[in-house]
Amino acid sequence: MTEPLLEVKNLQIEFDTDDVRLRAVDGISFKVMPGKTLGIVGESGCGKSVTALAAVRLLPKPASHIVGGEVLYRGQDLLKFPVDELHKIRGRRISMIFQEPMTALNPVEPVGKQIAEVYQLHFPEMSKADIKKATVDIMEKVGIPDPEKRLKAYPHQLSGGLRQRIVIAIALACEPDILIADEPTTALDVTIQAQILDLLRTMQAKNGMSIIFITHDLGVVAQLCDDVMVLYAGRVSEQGPVKDIFQNPSHPYTKGLLESIPRLTTEPKSKLKTIQGMVPSLHHMPKGCRFENRCPYAVDKCRVAPPDFSEVSAGRWVRCYEWQKVVAS
Repeated sequence: MTEPLLEVKNLQIEFDTDDVRLRAVDGISFKVMPGKTLGIVGESGCGKSVTALAAVRLLPKPASHIVGGEVLYRGQDLLKFPVDELHKIRGRRISMIFQEPMTALNPVEPVGKQIAEVYQLHFPEMSKADIKKATVDIMEKVGIPDPEKRLKAYPHQLSGGLRQRIVIAIALACEPDILIADEPTTALDVTIQAQILDLLRTMQAKNGMSIIFITHDLGVVAQLCDDVMVLYAGRVSEQGPVKDIFQNPSHPYTKGLLESIPRLTTEPKSKLKTIQGMVPSLHHMPKGCRFENRCPYAVDKCRVAPPDFSEVSAGRWVRCYEWQKVVAS
């Protein structure tokens, strides 16, 4: 059996506030297989981006603390790597597309120079001419028209779609094993979004890289991902192959997310279904199931103790008493 390229085991992350330390991620585990795409979905505040940043040790210091777990890249725990060794992997073997290109890019440096810095850092033996050629080549690969003319352009001189392509070019410059894409199509119109997704699929097919795709858009997950992990309030609610989960969701939260998507069969001008309530605050996490205050199936047991994370079938997991009740019957 093929070994996972990246495996996160029981990751636990806490943040310091003015008066208390709070746990934002509580026991998240997942695997990323070679050449496959894992989607991570959930509402804002569920721990998606925090989990991704922790995997490459980019959480803000000193407020954040990884208090438990492992992040195994090719069997080696990145959380134990010396900083110098980590720099050789981060950006070279594991790259990240950050959520907002206008904050990810330096506003006072030309975009060509920002891409070139990747080659200067990871391939110091390259000549200036080779770096310029490689920079133009990667810009062309990610679909930037007239790349030589745009080497000296500043981020504010480019459209949102082009800025996002520059961020992707920086992430893909070293042909990484793993690409972490954090909301890479946010705030882009649907046409540009489709182009970005096609670009990621094409680059994945060429390089055989694995992708961790973080998004709110379940439609994108259905198109791009092989497996999906549904996060809620810092815990995994459901996890497994995309096709299985989308066709037969086992957790009420997953069901609610899928039902909130507009469909062609939806009656015109009818109200979309929503999940009532909000994700609980880190200061006031429920003692039992964290979804119980919004769940239509919640019973007394849900409010007392959290359900176990149970394996429904091979590679398919769910954390819910409702599913356990159905199986027991």
